[in-house]
Amino acid sequence: MTTLEHRPGATRFREAVREGVPSIVYFQNRLGGEIGIRATPRSPQLSFDATMIEILPGDTPTGLKLGRYGIFEIQTMDFHGSYRAAMKNLENALHLHKEKFAEAVQGNPQWVSEGMEGPNIANVFKRTFYQMMFKFQIGGHGDSTGCVFALPRAVWDSWQRHLGAPELVEQEDGTWRLRTDKFTLPSKPSSWIYVFDIEADSDVSPSPIKLWRVIGTSAEILAHYALDVAPAAALEVGGSVEQLLNSVRTKLRKCLPELALG
Repeated sequence: MTTLEHRPGATRFREAVREGVPSIVYFQNRLGGEIGIRATPRSPQLSFDATMIEILPGDTPTGLKLGRYGIFEIQTMDFHGSYRAAMKNLENALHLHKEKFAEAVQGNPQWVSEGMEGPNIANVFKRTFYQMMFKFQIGGHGDSTGCVFALPRAVWDSWQRHLGAPELVEQEDGTWRLRTDKFTLPSKPSSWIYVFDIEADSDVSPSPIKLWRVIGTSAEILAHYALDVAPAAALEVGGSVEQLLNSVRTKLRKCLPELALG
């Protein structure tokens, strides 16, 4: 990978662009190059985990110009508790076992779980849905080639009730779509959800990551499932709304036995 901050790398990059070699600039938050959009009186400030921008030959012999850009986001599972104790354990282990750090951690898995509790499933969808929808809309802009939202299968599974458990339909190219008769997606959607999983049964350590589903979608389709399909399921006979009223009725009848049963 060429680093543009180094002059030789920047020179090679310019030459590649002018020779017609497909050339992409990559910005990533952990590399100090996070890209974002400013807040306005009517919209929030947002940043992207990673951004890739095509660089093209300019209109002059030595000039360059921007092409299309792509947005990448990755969502991990939220957990109750704090990472502080686990991070302290790893720092101490690295100090004491510099030569055999990996073996030491593998032999003491409790180091990385101290202070951690179960997954905070209720918070995952609430925290990610808005930013995903917002960034999918940005990814559909004319200058963008699209937006990819990557997440673990555990997160995707936790979303199902919030989306009304949408049916996935496999396409000829091996990708998937959310089944809907209300919206029509273009053959090449600009919004994608990459669902990955861990090969827990692999003999390799750390366990390899594999793609489980590549789902083409849109903000409109996701909004339909989250705001139309899931609430409709809650309102069905025997659904969660009816259960709520039954729960209220049961509690009140302890003090107001004359309350009607239904």
